[in-house]
Amino acid sequence: MEERLKSHYESLTRAIRFVRAADTKAAPVLGLQIALVGTLAARSDKLLNIVMESWDIESAVLVTLIVLYSIFLVAVVAFAALVYVPMNPRTGKSLIYFEDIASMDYEHFESRAKDMSTAAIESHLLDQIHRVSKIASVKMWRVRCAFILSAPASVLWTVLLAWGTMG
Repeated sequence: MEERLKSHYESLTRAIRFVRAADTKAAPVLGLQIALVGTLAARSDKLLNIVMESWDIESAVLVTLIVLYSIFLVAVVAFAALVYVPMNPRTGKSLIYFEDIASMDYEHFESRAKDMSTAAIESHLLDQIHRVSKIASVKMWRVRCAFILSAPASVLWTVLLAWGTMG
């Protein structure tokens, strides 16, 4: 049983590492998109002049590109930012999850923890592995979406930046 508990603990540790990895991967995506939009904002006067001067094909294409870029930008930022949204609600039952432990007074926690059988410890560990693995999976999916959506956003940014520097 002790070997199983050790294996479960290692599984929980791996799942926690994946949660941290998703958090770490989301930060550069957010930073990159914010930096890109900042450089584009510096050229916005030129782009707005093109749109405002006269309504023609060039203006229509430019507005379409700006709208598409904005949609991709918002999607990338939303997916990357959602990685940081807390996802594991307190149940009040777990003797492993920090929010549940913090919600108990110390004497209650101590009593329950000391009275736990090995089977109960294993059950709590397995529950936590399952919960953290779900969190890691959702976070990684969100990071993947942010990375994928960054590609067209970056291409549109490049086109808009080039347009804003022409002439």
